[in-house]
Amino acid sequence: MKEIFFKKESLENAIKIFSDALKEKRVFKKLKEEEISVYESLGRITSRPIVAKISNPFFNASAVDGFAVKSSLTAFATINNPKLFEIGKDAIPVNTGDPINYPFDSVVMVEDVEVTEKFIKIFSPLHMYENVRVIGEDFAKGEIVVPIYEKITPAHIGVLISSYNDRIFVLEKPKVFIIPTGEEVKRLGQDLKIGDVIDSNSYMIASFLKEFGADPYISDEIFPNDFDILRKIIEESSKKFHLIVVVGGSAKGRKDLIGDVFESFSKVLFHGLTIQPGKPLIIGFNGDVPLIGCPGFPVSSYIDSKIFLKVAVEHLTSVSLDFPRKILATVKRDIPSSLGIEEFVRVKLAKIDNDIVCVPLKRGAANLTTVARGDGILRIDENSEGISSGSQVEVELLKSEFEIISQLLFIGSNDPLLEYILNMVKKENPQFKFGIINVGSLGGLLSLARGETIITSIHLFDSETQTYNTPYLKKYLQPDSYLRLHLVNRNQGLIVQKGNPKGIKTLEDLERGDVKFINRQKGSGTRVYFDYLLSERSIDKEKINGYDLEETTHLGVANAVRDGIVDCGMGIEYVAKLFDLDFIELGEEEYELIIRKDYLQDPRIVQLLAKISEVEPKNLMRNFVGYKWVNKMKEE
Repeated sequence: MKEIFFKKESLENAIKIFSDALKEKRVFKKLKEEEISVYESLGRITSRPIVAKISNPFFNASAVDGFAVKSSLTAFATINNPKLFEIGKDAIPVNTGDPINYPFDSVVMVEDVEVTEKFIKIFSPLHMYENVRVIGEDFAKGEIVVPIYEKITPAHIGVLISSYNDRIFVLEKPKVFIIPTGEEVKRLGQDLKIGDVIDSNSYMIASFLKEFGADPYISDEIFPNDFDILRKIIEESSKKFHLIVVVGGSAKGRKDLIGDVFESFSKVLFHGLTIQPGKPLIIGFNGDVPLIGCPGFPVSSYIDSKIFLKVAVEHLTSVSLDFPRKILATVKRDIPSSLGIEEFVRVKLAKIDNDIVCVPLKRGAANLTTVARGDGILRIDENSEGISSGSQVEVELLKSEFEIISQLLFIGSNDPLLEYILNMVKKENPQFKFGIINVGSLGGLLSLARGETIITSIHLFDSETQTYNTPYLKKYLQPDSYLRLHLVNRNQGLIVQKGNPKGIKTLEDLERGDVKFINRQKGSGTRVYFDYLLSERSIDKEKINGYDLEETTHLGVANAVRDGIVDCGMGIEYVAKLFDLDFIELGEEEYELIIRKDYLQDPRIVQLLAKISEVEPKNLMRNFVGYKWVNKMKEE
């Protein structure tokens, strides 16, 4: 045996040595993609971002049992002065999930009305789309519903089916070849003699690999302790498999040759661990194919396999295999709740300033994407009216703690180009994890100030200074605490139906009674700019049919226009062209990334900025109409 034999490492060092070698050899690049049925996709890893083919819901649907009415007719209704609606004419009975068709735009719950044979009485006014699940409430057509290199969960399957994806592209399962060795090793069912050992290790190892999401193949043949034979089978199988596991022969007996065989391919990483059981483990490589030599003793083989096979598969698939548990997190904002109901709030989590921060996602029983994209569930006790900012809470994890700690949580303004760039970073480096919460520019800025994120995006126009972003940054953030990256300029305007059948030319046309509009949510940069334009032109927002109808993404606005729910909406040119709609430009805005200065050397930020610097503007802008590439640092 060579001197390398039993160059022992601690378990912690051995895991790091193996992990570093797997990263250096970029083993994740070896897996090809394949197309499979969504019904067979549980536990598989996406090989490309998956986009919704339809919106969910794809029609306006009642969220309750009750009566569909026109909200404008309920104005000024009170207990003492109720409004009377004729059933079947002014009030249409609906059940949860029923379509809400124009001109009806809201639903009053059956328990909130007084019902007679022909009429209902309504005692309080309703706002537009009250108790209605509007088109795209959960996700909009064209939206990325599952990012690249994501492990498919039951929630993902629900989202994929709801988004009309019946077949998806995933990474092939890592193929692992298991080589049992030793003249004394026999298979179950064979005749045994004194000194024989039943091969249970190979099947135990294969079971671990299946549990980890790999595809194991056990050799039909049990190989003798012969250097040339073992080297030949490893050499041949390395051309077909992503990982080779040799069972037995890793210790220091006279017949234990695996150390010499591995060393003949390349210098082994280590041979032996300072643990018991599990000491005689050996790991090396044949080119970029990992070689693992497991001990013959079953408990030693069990311990080493459970740890090091998991490390190998994690790097091959780029997904952590840690099992979810509970974790303590800090809430940075008040989260109200109702007495008498135990609420399950879906949350995103991130590690910021040595603390796990908890950020609530959109609530509602129909929004399955909040489970698929969420990191955990926060349970609020039925005897509580909510959770106060600064409180520590226990969160039931939906993902591994590793994924949460390594995740870059992005809270801010919605932008398709930014999401594309983030997915490109992850494609190059699958260990890069990110999460997105679209809350608008102002919401993102407040999240940055509260310590819920280290990066946000904004495009906030200030009417007094006629500039973008600077006044808001000075108002909400501490001086010299952030970096500004002017990423792009975007064309903002009215997205109108193909051919512009309503003949909309200017903002003034929105005051016409025949034009139905959809707005962006309060606090978004698009909404701020739209309100400024209305003020500048002395346009009365009360005369705009749909001013209070809100969408949280540009894709949601474009979907509503394309599906004929509205005639136009405010958004960026890119999504208008994406949906083959017409566009009336109203201005060009400055879209910036705001990053905490003390996180500029964070590996996640470094990777993101590196990818941005590598962008070839001409090629990118060809696919993103309505954008102008800037990529320029700005002074505070």
